[in-house]
Amino acid sequence: MEVVLRVTSGPHAGQEQFLSDRDSCVVGRSSQVRFSMHEDRLLSREHFRVDLSPLHCTLEDMGSTNGTKVNGRRVDSSVLRNGDVITAGDSAFVVQLERKTEEGKSLIHCLGCGQPAPDVGPYTTLTDDIPGAWLCEPCSQRRKQFPTTDPDYLIERRLGFGGMGEVYLARQLSVNRQVAIKMMIPTGAASAKARDYFRREMIILKDLLMPSGQCHPNVVAFYDILEIDGQFQLIMEYVAGKNALQWAGGLSTPLSIGTTARIGRLLLSALEYAHSRGYVHRDIKPSNLLVMGPPQRPQVKLSDFGLAKNFRENNGFIGLTHQGDIGGSVGFLSPDHIRDFRDIKEAADIYSAGATLYYLLTFQYPYLNFDPKRADAYCIILENPAVPLRALRPEAPEGLERVLRKSLEKQPRDRWKSAAAMAEALRPYLDNNG
Repeated sequence: MEVVLRVTSGPHAGQEQFLSDRDSCVVGRSSQVRFSMHEDRLLSREHFRVDLSPLHCTLEDMGSTNGTKVNGRRVDSSVLRNGDVITAGDSAFVVQLERKTEEGKSLIHCLGCGQPAPDVGPYTTLTDDIPGAWLCEPCSQRRKQFPTTDPDYLIERRLGFGGMGEVYLARQLSVNRQVAIKMMIPTGAASAKARDYFRREMIILKDLLMPSGQCHPNVVAFYDILEIDGQFQLIMEYVAGKNALQWAGGLSTPLSIGTTARIGRLLLSALEYAHSRGYVHRDIKPSNLLVMGPPQRPQVKLSDFGLAKNFRENNGFIGLTHQGDIGGSVGFLSPDHIRDFRDIKEAADIYSAGATLYYLLTFQYPYLNFDPKRADAYCIILENPAVPLRALRPEAPEGLERVLRKSLEKQPRDRWKSAAAMAEALRPYLDNNG
């Protein structure tokens, strides 16, 4: 494939940049970039990048100050098509795409498995967004086994089912990356206004967590939200790990103090990132904490920022519960969350983080004989004191017990003032390699 970027307006009108085969080009004001446009003062030094492969051409904004638009819409990344108009700074570019052919060799490959297309066509294109996109017959049949989604995504398998719907592993064809697609349970009870509100909430969440397209290393990235045939589909980063409960349960020995302190600090780093942007998670629990790597030095990613709350409240689920969902969360809810779930502050996340670490260390909730399915579960959280950590883990340092006890205080004002403060309090309990 070949592409020509032609400047149609601005200080550098008439200039062109040519790309061929597997090629890349950065456009910006800097003299060090390939397509330097130093007279356009509204461009960032490295403004956007165009990447070319045999199958498609993509654009990625490089965190520019003034943003990049494709056909009038501001984008972080986009698949480019022939005739697209890019605007950046005070300049406009037109994209010209042409597919190059080589005698005796097919340049078309299956986007699913990568096998070359037969020498003799014709080929049915998968999507106009990806020039020459093609799926072989086995991959086409596999696509039909799964729910309908955007043509840019090829579902590979079902990962699981939760209170909000099914989760699938898929490959985003335009950028060749694995993603997780959360297919939300459709509800006819949702009004158009409620659905629009949910969509806006998710877009706001994406912008909060991923400014300039970048995400905190301990937060599961949120790429996009789709609505197909009345069903919301959330495109998330795929994390090849287990939730913290499964991960800890699969170890041959109880989770060590140092490992738990490391997990806690990574979790709290993610919370500090979210809180600094004015966002409260609302549902911290072991199943929303994804862990991977060796027990001595695990990596952590926090998932599902307020998704359950937003989906239910704004899509006709108010007052409804899903079997197993409430039972799995109650043991990690703060007293203030129970008293007024519509006015949740950062301190509620601090409590839930403490309850999560307590559970990972003991495989018990913080309260004596606590059962989240019992009718008195809420009363116990509101009234009963937490069982000291050392009653269940006698070898735990007294200081660690104090850290968790402070996080589990009934009144928000008595807890750690910030996620960063609690993370710092956990520092002395790290292993030497933490």
